[in-house]
Amino acid sequence: MRLPVFLGLALIFMALGTHAEGAKWLTNMISEQEQSSELKSVQGNNKKARGFFSTHGLILFYGSLCPHCKRFAPILKGWANRNKAAVLPLSLDNQPLPEFPKFLPATTEWINAAFGGNAINYPALFVVNPKTKALYPVGFGSMTEAELNDRMNALIPKINAYEFKGKLS
Repeated sequence: MRLPVFLGLALIFMALGTHAEGAKWLTNMISEQEQSSELKSVQGNNKKARGFFSTHGLILFYGSLCPHCKRFAPILKGWANRNKAAVLPLSLDNQPLPEFPKFLPATTEWINAAFGGNAINYPALFVVNPKTKALYPVGFGSMTEAELNDRMNALIPKINAYEFKGKLS
């Protein structure tokens, strides 16, 4: 019960001043976090995103020396490019992965919002909705592309049903 409230408060803090503008919301969030005007985009192919990933993104927690993270990063990057999903990579050791050279450090706020005091397992992938400040866990550990597809195909309808609950008459 306390976890959703805590996650909401933590994400509100992180997203202050961030407005969802189609697929640009994640790029804006990163730019504001880094206070950098040099960062133009997270994913070049995300400019024309439609559907679910025009209002949602992915957050990846990783360690640059983690063999599972190194195995999963190219799978995630390829999947995200094909599905026009923006990825916010958060490094637990403040180092990039080759597939994600632009990253943010996984701060205490991010970690608490995602893991809520539980053990930190990585790679960890979450869907994020910046409007509701909600994080939805996708998986922990490396996945194959088929596993990632299966999880996202099962998760997206559940997220949509949860977020639109009560809005339909």
